[in-house]
This record gives sequence, structure tokens and C-alpha cells, in this order.
Amino acid sequence: MKLFWFEIFKTFSRWRTYISFAAIALIVILIEVVMKAEAQAILNRMMRSLQRDFFVFGNVLNAWFITAFIMNSLHIHIPFLVTLVAGDIVSSEATSGTVRFLLIRPPSRGRIITAKYLTALFYTAGLVLLLGAVCILLGLFLFGGGDLIMTQRPFRIVFVPEALLPVRMVLAFIAAIWSMSVVTSLAFLFSTLVENSIGPIIGTMAIVITFFVLGNFPFDFFQTMKPYLFTTYMSFWQQFLDEPVPWQAIFRSAIILGFHNIGLFLAAFLAYQRKDIKS
Repeated sequence: MKLFWFEIFKTFSRWRTYISFAAIALIVILIEVVMKAEAQAILNRMMRSLQRDFFVFGNVLNAWFITAFIMNSLHIHIPFLVTLVAGDIVSSEATSGTVRFLLIRPPSRGRIITAKYLTALFYTAGLVLLLGAVCILLGLFLFGGGDLIMTQRPFRIVFVPEALLPVRMVLAFIAAIWSMSVVTSLAFLFSTLVENSIGPIIGTMAIVITFFVLGNFPFDFFQTMKPYLFTTYMSFWQQFLDEPVPWQAIFRSAIILGFHNIGLFLAAFLAYQRKDIKS
């Protein structure tokens, strides 16, 4: 436990760790301020298709809708920000030359790599929680509350009463942390294999983007690959905003992502155990 808190202190004492937090806060603030300024135009576009078949009352453009909208629009940006620390946390030791000193100290390699991995997960959770806090708090201030009305695939309207939304949002952000942890695990694995931080960041993002693209191609060959791509399950947080909540699909996605996390961490663990500190 002491080693974990040491890694937390070391990670959060670097100014570059806070780049991601600042970027997330800035992006969310800009999006919400612009959406507030363009609220009427956005509302007209939203209601144009709905008003043909429904009578819509109340505050539709509210904090909960804005939060869901922003989470959907940042599914590539957040993985990139996660890799900035997860892809650097091990490789930076080799770059700075401290890895030799680190590995000859009393703590075992297993304890060191586990502490670093938990630190990367802690950072990921903090980043997603900051996103949620800024989205919801600023959204409530600018837009107020209300029921959630949004579209879900395949082309259907979902209505979630406001009374259910605080709990649903908490569960959605927990699921988002779990989704992003796979990106963390992948970047962490690459970080144990190389001696610079650029490789893990570029490699992780290349895989994430490639998997996203392949999973969305409408061809049979790529559709058969889709169940085996971890990106297929990374948006399972959206299912907490469905009605009714598809618990079976949620548990399945969470378990599959969990297996990815375990496999990637074990690979990183073994790679670090065999790491050559003489060269």
C-alpha cells in the first residue's frame, strides 16, 4: 500500500499529469457555453423530428442530456488523454534511467508493477470522474434539470424520468471508468515493453482507432470480427440510460472487458518480471 501511495505522489507531482484534467475541463466548459449560446437553435433541430409524432413539454435541453451528449462525443478524446499517463508510467523510468535503481531496491518487481498499474487505474478513474462532475454541475447551473429524452439505436426514443437519472448517471460513469480501464491496460502493457513514452501512446491510439473503424464497417467479414474487439463493448455505459436497463447485456460487456484487463495486466506483469536492466 505504501508503494502505491508513493507512485500516486510521484505521478501527480508531475505537471504533465494535469494536462489531461485541464483539457477535459476546458473542452466541457467550451462545449456547454457554446451550447447555451446556441440553445434555441439546438432545441429547434432536436424537436423538428420529434414534434411530428409527439407533444414534448418541459426542459428537454437539460444537464442530463448535455452530459450524455458530451460523453458520446468524447469517446476518442478520452482514450488519448488516458494514454498520456498510462503509456508513460513505466517507460518513463527507462527514459530517465531510474529503472535500474528502482529494480535493485527491496520491493519486488511484482509489487512495483502492481503499484504502477493501480496508479494508472486511479488516474483513469479521476479523469472520468472529473468529466462527470464538470458536465453535471456546470450543466445544472447553465441548463437546469429535467427528464432525459434521447434517441437510442435502432432509431427509437427513450424517456428516463429525472428521479432515476442521478443513480443512472453514477452507474454510467462507473461503467465508463471500467471501459477506459481497458485502454489504460493496453497502454500500460506497451509502456512495459518499450523505453520511450511516444510508442505506447501512438500504439494504443492506433489500435483503439483501428478497432473502432473495423467494428463499424457494415461488411459481413468485419461484423464477424466485432464480438472479439474490446471497442465493441466500450460504450456499454450508454445502456444505463436506456429504458428498461438491459442488465444482462451490461454484465456481459463488463465481464468481457474485465477479461481484457486481466489478460493485458498479466502480459505486462510477465514482461516486467523479465525486463533486462543491464542493457
